[in-house]
Amino acid sequence: MKKIYFDYAATTFTRKEVIKAMSEYYDDKFGNHFSLHSFGQEALKALDDSREIIRNIIKANYSREIIFTSSATESNNLAIKGLIDYFLLTKEFTIRDYKPHIITTTIEHPSIFGILDYLEEKKNIEVSYVKPGSLDDNSSTPGLVSVDDIIKNIKENTVLISIHYVNSEIGVVQDIINIGKKLQEINKQRKNKIYFHIDAAQVLTENINVGDLNVDLMTLSSHKIYGPKGVAMLYVKLGTPLIPIIHGSEGEYGLRAGTLPVPLIVGFATALNILTNEKDKIRNFLDNLRSYCLNKLLSLKDVEVNNNFPFVTNKILSLYIKNRQSQETLLYLDSNNIAVSTGIACQSRASSSSYIIKEVFGKERADKTIRVSFGLNNTEKEVDYFINILNQFISKK
Repeated sequence: MKKIYFDYAATTFTRKEVIKAMSEYYDDKFGNHFSLHSFGQEALKALDDSREIIRNIIKANYSREIIFTSSATESNNLAIKGLIDYFLLTKEFTIRDYKPHIITTTIEHPSIFGILDYLEEKKNIEVSYVKPGSLDDNSSTPGLVSVDDIIKNIKENTVLISIHYVNSEIGVVQDIINIGKKLQEINKQRKNKIYFHIDAAQVLTENINVGDLNVDLMTLSSHKIYGPKGVAMLYVKLGTPLIPIIHGSEGEYGLRAGTLPVPLIVGFATALNILTNEKDKIRNFLDNLRSYCLNKLLSLKDVEVNNNFPFVTNKILSLYIKNRQSQETLLYLDSNNIAVSTGIACQSRASSSSYIIKEVFGKERADKTIRVSFGLNNTEKEVDYFINILNQFISKK
């Protein structure tokens, strides 16, 4: 059996059409976009065209609201650090004797927690961490964060709400539209605006229309949508005040210094354009594959699906394997040419169990859960093989 990849939430392959679109910018059209000669202008046009493609897809008002970065982690850093630095360094934070306050959740990506931990250690900010529904509190919506709980944490000194749109481990899709609507109404009554950032790096077929979502800042990643690694973006709504975190040349409308990787950006825009054009087809394909796998899993004893809810993305299954440690399951599957994960790729080498699974489903499940994430190249035949090998594993004494 050839190797089977069920870890598309970690990264995707780069589509052939994307590689083809990128190739000429590694070869004939290799100019530096800052250069004034024809080679540079050719590269600049490719950037402008890519920016316009993305602007049109996410329904931003202006191309300059699309800021290219090297990764979703950098985009998240720019969104949060950039905003907090603005309030602290320009003395725009006018609420006396208060630190800027941020609201987030307890199941965010490590790139968000890392920023917040850093800023809290520097005693620069105050943070409220909102818990999602969980099995422990008998919630009917495990993993989903209550919109009211977000709103209840707002204070006079709140400046930012940052939420993971689609969770990387359990696939829960947060109710961003309603959070955005409520925040918009609240901001009409406030002197100090609360900005809204979402990490949408794990989005595939979900809505990324920034007008519908009512967001000020949105992170998107290329390598999660069949584009190249090494490039991402941050949508920055015009008027959202950020201080750059990388200094040097006046790139990206003053928000990010450095020469941009034109081939990667062309690839990113191409991948997002293909995804947008094929969204219904991809959604149906993943819906069917997920349903097929769920049906097959019914035949297995000692396996439970953590996230079989209507408010999860169709590409992620979180599976609790009773009486087996997560790493043990992963290694057995890998030895049989099946790639899955125990959680977020950035933390896959950590010895501790998933903090996200622990928060939502409890420690017992955190130690014994694997993530299966589907992609465009997967087949029902591959699912059959996976079910067969998993059954062999759990049947072993």
